[in-house]
Amino acid sequence: MNTDSTERDFIPYPTNRVVGTIADAEHATAAVEALVEAGFDRQSIDVLHGDEDLSRLDPTGTKHGVIERLQRALMRTGGPAEEYKHLMHHVEDVRAGRFVIMVLAPEREGRTIAADILNAHGAEFVGFYGRWAWQGLTPNSGPAAAVGATEQAYASRPEDIPRLFVEAWNKRDPDALASLFDSDAEFVNVTGLWWHDRVSIRKAHAYGLEHIFSSSTLTVIELRVKHLSDDVAIVHTAMTLSGQTPIAAVRRPGTRKTIFCFVVQRVDGRWKCASAHNTDVVPNMETNVIDDDGAFRAANYRSGGVS
Repeated sequence: MNTDSTERDFIPYPTNRVVGTIADAEHATAAVEALVEAGFDRQSIDVLHGDEDLSRLDPTGTKHGVIERLQRALMRTGGPAEEYKHLMHHVEDVRAGRFVIMVLAPEREGRTIAADILNAHGAEFVGFYGRWAWQGLTPNSGPAAAVGATEQAYASRPEDIPRLFVEAWNKRDPDALASLFDSDAEFVNVTGLWWHDRVSIRKAHAYGLEHIFSSSTLTVIELRVKHLSDDVAIVHTAMTLSGQTPIAAVRRPGTRKTIFCFVVQRVDGRWKCASAHNTDVVPNMETNVIDDDGAFRAANYRSGGVS
């Protein structure tokens, strides 16, 4: 793919641009062609790829003048720090050899079309940079979405899977959550309920997020990635869950800690979850037992205690 941008100048801040990352050169080329066909001027589209373009996003401003350094300083302090974090995500994408596409789209309708086209071509981390504000953009139901953008969450690296899972959970968005999984993915929850495909995973979480976890907050507290190959990895994630819906005599359910195991694979430049298993952490216990009444209880054989 020819990644020569129309202007090779420094990008102090991608104001009024829709930005997304595409891992595959062929898909990136197709996205640019679709943008031009949709009416965007080729000069309003930047494709960043490689070391030369990395300097154009210079996140520290050290390679450029006083004004640029001031802008970077503003982005790293106070309110704009969040925007600096998003910009750094794109810097890492360029550094990793991916294609970051920036589309000048100051009008709302143009941003929607640009975002839908990027999403339809497999772009990840699609968002709009206003003036010191970043907004994530997911596929909508407009005409441009007919290209085939049906999924809402995109992972560009294995560790994005739990992050996006938590984000979808806290937004009560079962569609975004289910889109992280392969169509034939497996999912085992904390009680051993076992779902065998994306449709079942979505249905189960739609019910849970409405009835059991409607006011809950899921938080990642620790994450480890083990790569089995370039395209397969296991992501273990410790999480806390608070705000579960009261039931029976339990009027204020306490905070639970769980260990989530995601088996993920990269397909067409995008990471998806093939299998997930969630396990509750029971403090000070070693295993589980079934008591004389048939009740399921946690046990510690060293202390001789049961829950």
